[in-house]
Amino acid sequence: MVFKVDFAKAYDSIRWDFLEDVLRAFGFGSKWCSWIRGCLHSGMASVLLNGSPTSEFQFHCGLKQGDPLAPYLFILIMESLHLSLSRAIEAGIFKGIKIGSSLNISHLFYADDAVFIGEWSIANLSGITHILHCFSLLSGLSINLKKSHLLGVGIRSEDVNAAALYFGCSTMKTPFKYLGVMVGGNSSTFQAWDDTIGKLKARLSNWKLKTLSVGGRLTLLKSVLGSTPIYNMSIYKVPKSVLQTMESIRRNFFNGVQCDERKIVWIKWAKVLASKKYGGLGVSSFYALNRALLFKWVWRFISRDNSLWCRLIMSMHGSSLYKLSPFRYSTWKSIIREVHMLKDRGVDLISHCHIRVGNGLRTQFWNEVWIGDTQLRVMFPRIYALEINKDCTVADKLQFSVTSSLRRSVRGGVESSQLALLQTYIEGTLLSNMEDRWVWDLNGEGVFRVKDVRILLDECFLPKAPTATRWVKYVPIKINVFAWKVFLDRLPTRSNLQHRGVLVSDLLCPLCSSAQEDSSHLFFSCSLVTDIVRLVCRWWNLSWTPLGSYADWLNWFNSIRLSSNVKDLLEGVIYITWWSVWMFRNQLLFSSKSPRKDVIFDDIISRSFTWCLSRCNCTFSWDSWLQHPYLISL
Repeated sequence: MVFKVDFAKAYDSIRWDFLEDVLRAFGFGSKWCSWIRGCLHSGMASVLLNGSPTSEFQFHCGLKQGDPLAPYLFILIMESLHLSLSRAIEAGIFKGIKIGSSLNISHLFYADDAVFIGEWSIANLSGITHILHCFSLLSGLSINLKKSHLLGVGIRSEDVNAAALYFGCSTMKTPFKYLGVMVGGNSSTFQAWDDTIGKLKARLSNWKLKTLSVGGRLTLLKSVLGSTPIYNMSIYKVPKSVLQTMESIRRNFFNGVQCDERKIVWIKWAKVLASKKYGGLGVSSFYALNRALLFKWVWRFISRDNSLWCRLIMSMHGSSLYKLSPFRYSTWKSIIREVHMLKDRGVDLISHCHIRVGNGLRTQFWNEVWIGDTQLRVMFPRIYALEINKDCTVADKLQFSVTSSLRRSVRGGVESSQLALLQTYIEGTLLSNMEDRWVWDLNGEGVFRVKDVRILLDECFLPKAPTATRWVKYVPIKINVFAWKVFLDRLPTRSNLQHRGVLVSDLLCPLCSSAQEDSSHLFFSCSLVTDIVRLVCRWWNLSWTPLGSYADWLNWFNSIRLSSNVKDLLEGVIYITWWSVWMFRNQLLFSSKSPRKDVIFDDIISRSFTWCLSRCNCTFSWDSWLQHPYLISL
């Protein structure tokens, strides 16, 4: 039986006298209780009637929603319900469900949500309703039975409907949508993935595609769209087909593709997903995010945080990651299977979890890797075979002699040599007063983070270029993305269009008509661009050198001697120069009004001033930018 209870107007109906009794019962002092009493009794309210407030009147019950103190007071009220229910269970009024030999689950509370779990019987249902009725009389928290739901697991629907009708509550319409997977099934997640894909599509509307630049779309991908499916992805392994659908939604949005529109994709999506360190844009894949979120549960299981969830999993599936679960289907089993599959593909996430021994009371001497990189039972099998207590802790062994719990004395030969090596191996180990704890070695703090796993998986499975993506913080994202495409030669120049099978009437550069238009010519050797770059170099007091490709430009740029911040500023100006040339080229080809060549350089100066000034931590004047940008102190 699963009985989800809805409290009617939970915050507004709490009795103040009951709250004071609870505070005193929990040991709060008289002065503190008087402060709380003063906060409650001093509250006044009025009602807006046709836009005009009535005279004020005083409250007599309830907590103020929005008051930062209210949630803590409400938790104390619910704690009193927990204690009452625990006493009722001891008296046999309500029976929870027993899992394993030691774990008993009867109720789960979260804020004002309460779920009661127990054996299916009319007596059990009657018992919980009587308990809640008594609690309602004391606290003022009444149950809204019409919004409460009853679920029977393994119970005939006729019996569940009859019980719900008798008690005045309703049954869960989709009982196995969220609970089914946990108790065994996996087909119930299909609707959840449909909902996830629907949410992703709902986030993307045509007006966003039309109004956002590529920088805005990239930002939206990393923030809003990346966080949308977190809830389902943190529990279930996402099927491959769903991952492909979700990635295609993001890919089409990034590339500006609407509905069934066909458009040339100039850069592989995997390249966009890759980190900037390996030549991508750092979007990150849904695959890595899903597996990283799943491994968080494994980390919680390994680190033994003693939570209810951890104890439940250990009771149902055992305490080892390597023993098969008795359940044919379960969420936990699919998570463990995926961790082992990642290990087979070369990513052993568990190897990054290590025990840091403190007092040695929670760490097994033989079976856990607490010193070195291998279990001691593997390194010293002959001594382990003589051990009586094979689950002994590190504290047990280090407080006494290693041989104290062996079933017989060590003989010569291999046994003697392994014992000597073992004693030498653990000789320098000292125990402390701190508890044993697990540490994560992918960051310097030792604290597990989902981000570390996601980055590791992306680095393993996404393409890695030898050159990192150059990124300048002083210019907009769209300019950085454009410069990235210039480096990769992934712009729709006439040469690239012809290479993609697009019929192009003329391959000559539209700016100078003297050579074939490709990225190297358009941005580095075109006569118009050369004249503009000379003006930029004169503006920045730099010596100009003829360039023929991106590699030539990079060598020339690396040879410039400026402070790092000012050099980043200069790189941003060069990116803006390329972008301005591209905008001029497009206007020349597609605009009805011919653009003017003589304003390109002025546009570069004004755009770079506006964009760089808004992104710098310091301020500089228009005159200093116009005359001596290389002397600006950042």
